[in-house]
Amino acid sequence: MVLWSYLLLGHAVEGASLESVLAPVTESPAATEAEPARVVAPAGDQAAAQPLVQPGVDQLDLLAELERQLTDKLQPAGQLRLSPVSPLPEVRAVTMPAVELVEFPSRVVSNSVLLRFRLVDNERVLGLHAVTFRVQILAEVWVPVQRLSPGEAFSADDVVTREVDLVRESRAVPADRTLFGRYELARAVTPDRPLTWSDLTPRALVRKGQLVDVVANEGLLSISMKGQATRSAALGEVVVVRNLESKREFSAEVIDENKVRVRF
Repeated sequence: MVLWSYLLLGHAVEGASLESVLAPVTESPAATEAEPARVVAPAGDQAAAQPLVQPGVDQLDLLAELERQLTDKLQPAGQLRLSPVSPLPEVRAVTMPAVELVEFPSRVVSNSVLLRFRLVDNERVLGLHAVTFRVQILAEVWVPVQRLSPGEAFSADDVVTREVDLVRESRAVPADRTLFGRYELARAVTPDRPLTWSDLTPRALVRKGQLVDVVANEGLLSISMKGQATRSAALGEVVVVRNLESKREFSAEVIDENKVRVRF
């Protein structure tokens, strides 16, 4: 009997009857509760679960700050854009560190510039870096839509605007509407080519030999008279005017069309 129970149960059960040995084994409730299955992700899935962006400052923020500071220092006639030729340094900081420009050009003469800058976080220097950038200065300029002749005063009907890089088109004239009436063509220009400062000359508001209105003010006293310009002059220029009666000559500033002002 003991041998039989040993064969069935793998161990001896002393004092057990045949019925008790052959009776079905009753499972305990704890044994019937299945343990939740553990799903082990493959190594590749664990890597994919990591953050795609590592902690640190976005390099676009660093680039924008460099553009802002260089714009403040150079005051370009258009929007300054920088494109790094080599990778920007990785900034391991929770917030954007202070950027200090150490070396930069006094003006942009080519499309490549070297910038040296220091990164400081809470008075702790994170590093001194030197990066070469491609630089652009984007601006709207005037482009003639028709041929214009020397001596013509160009207007809004004669031109359209186009965005160009002033680094490459350094002599292009920015699209400033205040230029209308102040400048005229110094030479003939063709359509579909940006106007340059060499194409323009200040428009003469006073012409040589013409009669001009002369005004003079001193305190509450105001005097006006006629005079004759001895040469052509543009707005703000000083011209010599001849008194029609005494023939004496004096200097006056051009302030409007055929109008000059004498300063005491």
